[in-house]
Amino acid sequence: MSELDLRQVGAEIEADADKRRRQDREIAQLEHDIEQAWADIAESESSLHVIDEDGDFLNQAANLAALDPHVPIGSRRGLRGVKWLIRKLSYWYARFLTDQFNVFAGVLIRHLRNVETRLGRLEGAAGYLGDGTVPAGFGVLSSPPEPSDEVVSQVAGLAGSGPCLVLSGGEGAIVEAISERGISAHGVEQDPDRVLTGLRRRIDIRAGGVLPHLVGAEDGEFGTIVLTGFVETLPLRDLVGMVNQASLKLKKTGRIVVAVADPATRARVDAELGSGLGISPVTWRHLLEQAGFDASLEPCSDSRITEIVVAQRTAKPDQL
Repeated sequence: MSELDLRQVGAEIEADADKRRRQDREIAQLEHDIEQAWADIAESESSLHVIDEDGDFLNQAANLAALDPHVPIGSRRGLRGVKWLIRKLSYWYARFLTDQFNVFAGVLIRHLRNVETRLGRLEGAAGYLGDGTVPAGFGVLSSPPEPSDEVVSQVAGLAGSGPCLVLSGGEGAIVEAISERGISAHGVEQDPDRVLTGLRRRIDIRAGGVLPHLVGAEDGEFGTIVLTGFVETLPLRDLVGMVNQASLKLKKTGRIVVAVADPATRARVDAELGSGLGISPVTWRHLLEQAGFDASLEPCSDSRITEIVVAQRTAKPDQL
């Protein structure tokens, strides 16, 4: 069989395939759907790409997904013709399989990019550490002690409307004092021993992470949010995220009360371990003012927590 005959056979096969594609509505519809899917997932200058440590992997997967059904046929004249004929005979069927696989892989990769983007935005809003830069003392600095009676009494007096959320709740002294004033309140504490102590006293203290609990709450759920205890040991990025999330979870006229010690007053060992962890009441006031609150510093007679931040959000006229 000469090469000219092979070309003729191939041309006849291709012509027959084109004829079937034109006459068979189902095949024509499949081709249209595949072309539309490719148009939908095609890369463009306006496409959103996530550039991070996983970006190379996604790019490699995208390249591997672009399968080419045109296998090489070589250069030897006789063998080349046979391979060319085999490829022509199988191309029409293989074309649909590869195109559908490519569409599926393209959609999957696009979905992964969207998921990556949304997770990044969520972590940024929540203040999670997403870039791996963790202060040296994170997780090493000891948790702050339970608040004194002076702090408990003053925080309870500064609490606004309910419900009230206390982060972190410790053994529940602040939660108990606020509840005794007729305000619905509960706390979140990640130390299981402190949670157990609070539960034995019939105080609503819930075990879990501070930030995840705040992120998982409903928007506008709380009238007052108290930030104390464990928040003293968090890095700045987490604290900024906490302010953002607390602002979302407050009612239109909600209040934030911050009762923390100034990091500048730490002893030498705690100061070195806590480098980059926690911020002073003055800085808390600044962050809350930047978030749109009217914040002030209230003096406290406690030897450790000498100032308490009170931040009130006033509703705009169109929000009343």
